[in-house]
Amino acid sequence: MKILFSLLTLGALALTLSAQAQTRPAPRKAATPAPRPVMKNAGVKDGVTMQQGKVMVTEHGHTVELTAPNIKDFPNGTKVQADGVVVMADGNTSQLQEGDYMSLSGRITTARMKAEQDSLMQAVKAGQSGKAKVKSKRKG
Repeated sequence: MKILFSLLTLGALALTLSAQAQTRPAPRKAATPAPRPVMKNAGVKDGVTMQQGKVMVTEHGHTVELTAPNIKDFPNGTKVQADGVVVMADGNTSQLQEGDYMSLSGRITTARMKAEQDSLMQAVKAGQSGKAKVKSKRKG
């Protein structure tokens, strides 16, 4: 009796499992990336630049001219005056020239340094490794 009951239970279980329909899940939709916010002044660094003889201060993407009575103070003690004179925390002074850039941390990058860096980057992109190739003339 127990064997018959076990066989019937096993048979009913097999029929139940085989009777379930095998349906395919709905195909997945292609994921679309979230839109990126577009910044108006993309590529503009925060800091101080000398443009057309004027000291321009850029903070949070907004650029304004530094006017005569104002002095821009930086957290490291550096000060920039409206005429382009930079007074470092240790008292040393320097004059911003056309195209010079000073970051908000107080690091000055001159226009010449930028030009040298650009030429090095172009050389690397062109496949040069920074070493000059010298052709030697062999007599032979």
